Amino acid sequence: MNVGLHTRLKPGAQDRYEEYHRAVWPDVLAEIRRAGITQYVIFRDGLDLFHYIECADYDRAIAEIARDPTSIRWETEIATMMAVTHDFSGEGSDRMKTIFEL
Repeated sequence: MNVGLHTRLKPGAQDRYEEYHRAVWPDVLAEIRRAGITQYVIFRDGLDLFHYIECADYDRAIAEIARDPTSIRWETEIATMMAVTHDFSGEGSDRMKTIFEL
């Protein structure tokens, strides 16, 4: 399963956000992998962030990550930089519609 997400940074948060992602906490990376996410890439265009994720079951994976205490702390810190954040309920408007796949 391929998933695309669109989130947005607050103005001025670009450098801090990139700094955090150059040194993602090892326990957060381990939880992402444990939840079954095999590929996670974030692209930035100005304040817009585009997330590309590969996994077998995104809704299950994101629900597992949302229960992990370390991941919750990470997301709480990241949320301070976000104007539009990732919705861990699985029902948010951050998920992008697939229109083409090769």
